[in-house]
Amino acid sequence: MLTDDAQTDAARNGQYSRLNTVSELLDLLVETANKPLEEARALPPEFYTNPEIYQLELERIWRKSWIHVGRVEELQNPGDWIAREIAGEPIVVIKGQDDEIRALSRVCRHRFMDLLDGEQGRRCGHAEKLTCPYHLWTYELDGRLTSAPYMNRSRLFEEEKDGYALPQFRVETWQGFVFVNLDPDAAALTDTFGPEVEAALGNYDATDWRLMDRIAWGETEANWKLVVDNGREAYHHIGTHGKTLEPMWPAHMIQFEPSPRNEFFMARMFISKEFATGQEDGHLISPMLMPPAPGLTPFEQSNTGVLGLYPGFIYVTGPDMLITLSFQPTGHTSHNLDIEFLFHKDYADTPEAKVAIEEGKRWLSAVQAEDSGAMRGVQRMFSSGLSHEGGALSHLEIALMTFQRYLAKRLVGEHTVSGPVIESATAGA
Repeated sequence: MLTDDAQTDAARNGQYSRLNTVSELLDLLVETANKPLEEARALPPEFYTNPEIYQLELERIWRKSWIHVGRVEELQNPGDWIAREIAGEPIVVIKGQDDEIRALSRVCRHRFMDLLDGEQGRRCGHAEKLTCPYHLWTYELDGRLTSAPYMNRSRLFEEEKDGYALPQFRVETWQGFVFVNLDPDAAALTDTFGPEVEAALGNYDATDWRLMDRIAWGETEANWKLVVDNGREAYHHIGTHGKTLEPMWPAHMIQFEPSPRNEFFMARMFISKEFATGQEDGHLISPMLMPPAPGLTPFEQSNTGVLGLYPGFIYVTGPDMLITLSFQPTGHTSHNLDIEFLFHKDYADTPEAKVAIEEGKRWLSAVQAEDSGAMRGVQRMFSSGLSHEGGALSHLEIALMTFQRYLAKRLVGEHTVSGPVIESATAGA
């Protein structure tokens, strides 16, 4: 590997040697992740284009992590289901007759047809039973096989049929959000990110909020890690969002929360004086489309929180509206995104809520279009004929360092990371 001085000189001349092997890339990841903040740099393009790195991420991150799949409001009655894929694994999250929420394989135990193949790609639905459209094998809501036409002459079927239940995956709920983990040995959801997340959220508890609407943003040609890089730093407010977010939430006013185990990231975007609607107890109050949720302090009404739960869930707290961004990779250079909007239950059924949600969707669609354009632009430039190493990071991009340490932990091992990027809350100025 090149020395730091040699790397710097080569990069200045456009001659930085690309790292071609997974071993080289992982060595660089560990080295980069453990640098102090004042020496932080971005990861090179190979981390966002290498198919072998992507396969390693699927195996060690996406197939072993808690992945957001929906809300409990979508599973109110027995038979209500949500269809998702996690790292290529097709699942159906369904509420049983016993009111238990299960995550079942969608692969028929006969000849591998998708049990929801006839649903034409619908995200949610309802079924009294899960019936394969291919040969009509039928499963109860708990996954038990109860019907298989014309199999009475198969001695093998009679011997094995009790073992033909649909495989189940781990499922847990937190604040009304439903998460699934493909790893049967994974730690509990709340044990993964610890009590620090609840402390950072303060009086925000999405259990008392209701899903109002969703934007199925769809696929964007950008590696999934670009969503994390872009979505959890506000430095790009000054450029990409210069006319949308920067006037409201200036990049230099961002405050970062500590992440002791590098399993999440939390930043607070404080409202600018120009956009504040008033002041209370010394805190500027954020503009709102709806009344603030009950119990929020003036401090909590003065900022919008951006909580990132790795690998693919961003939870944005606003006094009147919660927004979540849920994304998954669809290939080594693409990802899929859903955006959801929640209002507090006290205001969810009001006429004002319908107007407010449409305004919120219009506004966020414009912002997301800016982000998607930026990520596509970066991904395209990774194909440059020049070999670039990552550049130096601003203190406003501390989220990227936290993410680098998370990646090093998951891809190489816990022993490779020295600790959190910051020990206590740090102002972005």
